[in-house]
Amino acid sequence: MSALSSRVNIVQASVRARAAPGSNRVARSSIVVAKATPAESSNVVVLGGTGGTGSECVVQALKRGAKVTVLARDPSKMTTPPGTGGAAEGTPLSDPNLTVVKGNVSDAADVAKVITKDTTGIVVSLGGKTKDVGATMLTDGTTNVINAMKAAGIDKDGECFFSLFWLFWLFWLSSYGQLV
Repeated sequence: MSALSSRVNIVQASVRARAAPGSNRVARSSIVVAKATPAESSNVVVLGGTGGTGSECVVQALKRGAKVTVLARDPSKMTTPPGTGGAAEGTPLSDPNLTVVKGNVSDAADVAKVITKDTTGIVVSLGGKTKDVGATMLTDGTTNVINAMKAAGIDKDGECFFSLFWLFWLFWLSSYGQLV
């Protein structure tokens, strides 16, 4: 059994689906569903964790008992987000299960430092104005995340990979019509 298989509980489920549009035949197939890792056993990496959405993800994961690692260009920006933070909003976020690593998602070595074989979940919440983050940060960052996952052996078999980038992209496009 590979290290990957031993870390992820896989469940096989049988489903019924139509063989083709308009067909009355029903095909049986098997799908693989990964059971969720219990929060207290989770090692979540958050890229973009100092932003509004990312910091909320950090707080929610910590509240559930997960270990969280944030890769941040400026670790001093890891503060309690509005809303959930209440009166603590804007104060430095600190928790025994939180590790903030200084680095840049555009640097493959920095990403590889935080995505390891022990990573059970990844939240990608990248964004920002092109003039602040560079024209290629999103594509370079995404490439670095995928390569780090492959290097750590977490590129398949039910491993968790959550991407908020696409949600951000759609919101930005619908709100502002462009990314510059």
